[in-house]
Amino acid sequence: MPITIQLPPEAERRLTDLAARTGRDVDFYLPEIVRRGLDNVEDCYLAESVRNMELPNLEALREKYRSKEDGLRASGKLNLSVRIRRSLSWTERGQKEMGRGDLDAAFIFHWIGFDAICSGKPPYLNTKTKIDAFLKDVDGADRSLIYSSVIANESKTILTLVANAYVFDSFWDHYYNEWKSANWADSLIESVELVIDHLESGADGTLDTLVILFERLTELRNQLVHGGATWEDHVNRDQVEDSARIMSRLLPVFLEVVIDNPDHFSNADVNSPPPGRDPWWIKAEHNDYVRRLAETAKGVKRSGYREYLREAIERELAVNDDYEFAASVRDILDR
Repeated sequence: MPITIQLPPEAERRLTDLAARTGRDVDFYLPEIVRRGLDNVEDCYLAESVRNMELPNLEALREKYRSKEDGLRASGKLNLSVRIRRSLSWTERGQKEMGRGDLDAAFIFHWIGFDAICSGKPPYLNTKTKIDAFLKDVDGADRSLIYSSVIANESKTILTLVANAYVFDSFWDHYYNEWKSANWADSLIESVELVIDHLESGADGTLDTLVILFERLTELRNQLVHGGATWEDHVNRDQVEDSARIMSRLLPVFLEVVIDNPDHFSNADVNSPPPGRDPWWIKAEHNDYVRRLAETAKGVKRSGYREYLREAIERELAVNDDYEFAASVRDILDR
């Protein structure tokens, strides 16, 4: 005897969406939903669909960077080279999480990679100002590559994310302050219509599309990194999946554009320079601090705490190539 399963409207919507994303018929999932529950089936097959996505070849991108690294340094683009290297490392980690189907982690790691390539030294610019400046540079360097590689192929992802009220900052302004942004829905619809116009403009609309897109990505980033969401929560899967997907596509292309067109990008001082690049006056002050810490350690009565401080001092010395100074500090400790 055939059995009819009546699902609540929200479960029906989720099942229909799952079938559309994975390319399977709704009936395929019904027996598994009975056995395992909708949440588990949804997690399993959405993760599978993400794992089966064709990801960019980052090894080829890394090899391209290696082939140009010496030239970047020789041309005075050392800081830019550092940003590329850092961004590549986080992008690779983000792609690994995409392969595992962990969308939250994939988005966060890709965002760190994005921040690495477009950030400079403190004091930091306003987030939107910083991002918009980078988007303008990358668009000016190779708009056609960004459009043909990502924008033209991801119009659905872009439009569904832009139209999502829960990553629209004015929606949240009104949510927490009823008297503020009361016309948020009008603003959102206008924004959606603008994106459609920009998408229909082809490559010429690339920058304007990216600017609006990254407003939504920034809002999701704020929610995730500031504890405004639950890991793998079902209520925000749509925007997380869309955002992880678009970042996994965009960031490798951004990196390729930067590597191929370094003169289009700033070589401003990098955020948190690698060890060994401290100015002479910082190095002198740091040496004085380490020496004073060694004197402090000597006066600590408990031997366990003295050993802890000694380990801390050795860590500080590990980034110092002044071996004579290191020997003098150890001599203080051993006296």
